[in-house]
Amino acid sequence: MANDKMLRGNVTILLAYPEYAVNPLAPTAAELNAQFAWSPTASQGNMVFNVSCATADDYTLNQTDSDTDDTRTVCDTAAVQTPTYQNYEGSLDFLRDKSVTDQGLFNLAAELTRGADRPLYAIKRIGKSNSAAFAIGDEVSIYGFTTDYPQDIVESGALLMHGARFKPNGKFASNYVLAA
Repeated sequence: MANDKMLRGNVTILLAYPEYAVNPLAPTAAELNAQFAWSPTASQGNMVFNVSCATADDYTLNQTDSDTDDTRTVCDTAAVQTPTYQNYEGSLDFLRDKSVTDQGLFNLAAELTRGADRPLYAIKRIGKSNSAAFAIGDEVSIYGFTTDYPQDIVESGALLMHGARFKPNGKFASNYVLAA
């Protein structure tokens, strides 16, 4: 058995409008492959955006610890912790384009998350190149958000970035296997 490490290029991060799929928490491979592109112009109406190559590698897009309730009953003989709500979080930092008017991936990622209260789904796939088409059997995690106010990230000696911040809406599917 080999111990081959998976490199960062094997992560795909998509942003999608809620209308991107019939069931946003159980999309098909075809719905995820219908991605926006500048050319051909017919694809400019698609609602799935591959922002992988604009995203800094210190992103956050995962489940976190569940909330718990520690109420004991007279039948409990020790402390208890009953899981109540599952939590998740998301934060993506995008590189900035030198020109804010150019058509390009950096400006597209920033524009999708520029305002507050925009509904979006963030979709993460690990294990395939970010340019590989989605296929039946691929495992994805899907997180529902509304955008929060973005942050300008300006640090000494670093590239300027756009910090997309998200508020969870409670809708998510972890490790969903594409079936169609």
